[in-house]
Amino acid sequence: MDISTFLLLMSLISLHTFHVNGEGFLLMPVELSPIPCTDKAVEKLSRLAVTYINEDRNEGYKFALNRITNVYLHAQGPAGSVYYLDLDVLETKCHIGSPKPWKRCEVRPFMETQVSGSCNTTILQTPEGFTYLYSYECALMPDPPEKLQQTCPTCPVLLSVDSPDAMNAAGITLEAYRRQSTLGVGLGVKKVTRAAVQNVPTKAIFVEYTVQECTEGFTERGTCQRLTLKSDTQTAGFCTGSVYGDLNNYPDVKVSCEMFKIQNVDMVQPVKPQVLDLPTDPVIPTFPPLPDDPVNDLQPIPSHPSTSSATQQAPFDPTAIPSLPSEAPILVNPSAPVLSSSSESEESIVNRQQHTAGTLDSSSEESGALLARRPPFNFRYQRRNRRKRQSLTETTPSHNPVFLSDFPSGPSPFRSCPGPARYATV
Repeated sequence: MDISTFLLLMSLISLHTFHVNGEGFLLMPVELSPIPCTDKAVEKLSRLAVTYINEDRNEGYKFALNRITNVYLHAQGPAGSVYYLDLDVLETKCHIGSPKPWKRCEVRPFMETQVSGSCNTTILQTPEGFTYLYSYECALMPDPPEKLQQTCPTCPVLLSVDSPDAMNAAGITLEAYRRQSTLGVGLGVKKVTRAAVQNVPTKAIFVEYTVQECTEGFTERGTCQRLTLKSDTQTAGFCTGSVYGDLNNYPDVKVSCEMFKIQNVDMVQPVKPQVLDLPTDPVIPTFPPLPDDPVNDLQPIPSHPSTSSATQQAPFDPTAIPSLPSEAPILVNPSAPVLSSSSESEESIVNRQQHTAGTLDSSSEESGALLARRPPFNFRYQRRNRRKRQSLTETTPSHNPVFLSDFPSGPSPFRSCPGPARYATV
């Protein structure tokens, strides 16, 4: 091998070699392995990572996975595997508080100023199969208005959420929702999350905002009256509205809301069922003991407790009924082995059956050709004192995974990266 080939190999290896300095570790090189972006396991981890990101965020809109840009794997043996995922995401129309999963959310189209970006995500997968989101950093930007106006001159452009037109449009649309539905009674505008204005062919303002319960009244702009620091309540829903025409001259209003919480009832989480307090010690019914001779000592139970003993019927005499000729029942013993069909074996079987039939009392019950002994009325299974399994005294040594302080970057050697896009963007 000549010196030029050796230097080329060293340069390629250095592209995927990073250094880490963690707690209890010295400065040591870390070898990262690039993975194709079309790998099935990587696609599953990427979808799971977007779900974790949406669950962790508190404001804005849910993200949807558009494509996988790059993937690096740091295998750490018993500590698990660390994946560094570079993901392209798009903003959806679902608010972050909506219970709808991001896969069912509609991605914001280009005509409404699409918002796109990337998320650098670090995922830990343990040897047991558990997946954890270690860190993420997302950077999204809306499309520039010049680009939108060149393609669609009549499309609305973004408006500042703090502008007077956006706040007035939110108050007008929420007032219209209060008149349409009883769910809007007592709700006020919490925060305007998005606003857009359209000038041609008709003047229109589009707003999106969150609502909350106002326990202390409303202001002129439709927001909640905050008298104390604790007046701000949780987000109760999300509304989208549009106002066509002049805001001060009976405009045409359209509004729709998605409620999360109404009258202190959480619509996202199901109501927990009520649990009844049952007694810990079960009540065991008691029965009188069985007589020694069921035929002679058995007394009939009176039909009514108030009837006297003189009016009671005579006890049942089984000897008064004439016996009918019938065949002797055959006792089946499953545990007894099947013997040959010789005459001596047949005689021994018959003798054994007769001896067994003579020892059975009248509590036995005939069911077809089988005889089974009936258990007593106060029969109860005895609980065994089973000892619980004790944990091992010797604990296995824990393995702490190592994470890079700087997210790895660089082109992937695979042609499948970046992966195919799920949505069409301009």
